[in-house]
Amino acid sequence: MGFFYAMKIEAIAFKTEHAEKYGIESAILIQGIQIGLQLNKSKPTHIKHGKVWMYNSVREWHEIYTFMSESTIKRCLRKLHQEKVIEVMQLDSNPMNKTNCYTMTNALGQIDPIDSVKLTSSKQYKTNNIKQTFIVPTIEELKIEFPALDANRFHDFYTSKGWKVGSQQMKDWRAAARNWLSRDKVTEAPKLKRATLDD
Repeated sequence: MGFFYAMKIEAIAFKTEHAEKYGIESAILIQGIQIGLQLNKSKPTHIKHGKVWMYNSVREWHEIYTFMSESTIKRCLRKLHQEKVIEVMQLDSNPMNKTNCYTMTNALGQIDPIDSVKLTSSKQYKTNNIKQTFIVPTIEELKIEFPALDANRFHDFYTSKGWKVGSQQMKDWRAAARNWLSRDKVTEAPKLKRATLDD
């Protein structure tokens, strides 16, 4: 799918009814997923099985909500999945990419538009200044998601270019990694053919 949104939020929003039922941390993640779904609902590539999907790795969630540990985020996502509040699937066509994608179940509504909800001091806290930013992957993250990739060479190459593709800031490092692997296969093909002819 080649997509992720990181949201820099100065004020956290969540519904008190979600916090009362699932806990504050889970309520915050529910709102984060709903924001991601709103951002993706006009993108055909992010509509699978008749539903809108979004994804963030646990590390990316932690980059957004720095006050929540990665173990807390994992626990909350697992709880929301077990209680059938969210759906979790691996939708990337590349079998080596094990990134989880998220959507809401009908328990809360597949999409609960943020802009249609009245923000009041008694029910919610206000959200603002939501921005799309690119987060550079770690070498360890590259190795985990793309075992066949020369992670160090890939990371060094794009670090030297400021993580840009041409003159544009990179938006999706996973797509760049898949393209890198595809190019490597093309360049390796002639070598394999010559080796076969020499046998």
